[in-house]
Amino acid sequence: MPQTLLRAAQGALFAGLVCLGLSAQAETHQLYQASGMKTHQEHFQQALSKASSRYAAQLPAALADSLMRKSSERFAPDRMEARAMASLSVNLSDQQLSEALRFYRSDLGRLITAAETRATSPAEVSRMQAGLPAQNPGTQRAALLNRLGKQLPALDMGEEVSLALASLATQSANDMLGGLLTIPDGLANQRRGTLRAQMEPNLPQTLAYVYRDLTDQQLGRYADWSESDAGHAFFQAASAAARDALNP
Repeated sequence: MPQTLLRAAQGALFAGLVCLGLSAQAETHQLYQASGMKTHQEHFQQALSKASSRYAAQLPAALADSLMRKSSERFAPDRMEARAMASLSVNLSDQQLSEALRFYRSDLGRLITAAETRATSPAEVSRMQAGLPAQNPGTQRAALLNRLGKQLPALDMGEEVSLALASLATQSANDMLGGLLTIPDGLANQRRGTLRAQMEPNLPQTLAYVYRDLTDQQLGRYADWSESDAGHAFFQAASAAARDALNP
């Protein structure tokens, strides 16, 4: 009888752990969707496809084939999503995961996600590349945007996307050269500081444009959340998830 009870207890414990694991996995997937990360990845895939088609027509056939093949391998959507969600689950505690999910399911969180995913859509990216409409936020709003700029991982993610694409091009070039002349794999990483220096001056105007439809009160609440322990933890985890998704 004691052995029977022990086996029953072990079975119940195992079943409980499985349920907890599935619950955490489900919440991670829900956060991945609610925070806009899934949509951002879809927008990245659309931009990647457009850029690949454009450059394929300009490159030698061998290099174009290598670039397309490596792009398909490295940036396969299902693999990127799996890496991103695995990274989120590792870098967020259950409590942090639940708090972030609660925020992004709120009315404010939905507004934030809508503004941020709109900003990464191919149409909006093309519009911004043509030149941002001048934004003239007042002193109070500029201060709120400055607070957000210190917390959001926008520059980190911009760097990671640029460096991942540069690394991909380097690998393809090395394949074509066949070892006769090897380009160092770490060459792209040497541009990290330069990339940030180029992007940073544009950040205030970019944020003013992205969040242009939010009221000062809504922007203030978002700034408050970004500075909270839960917000800080999520942004760090989101930055790591983007890096892991882009770099298998």
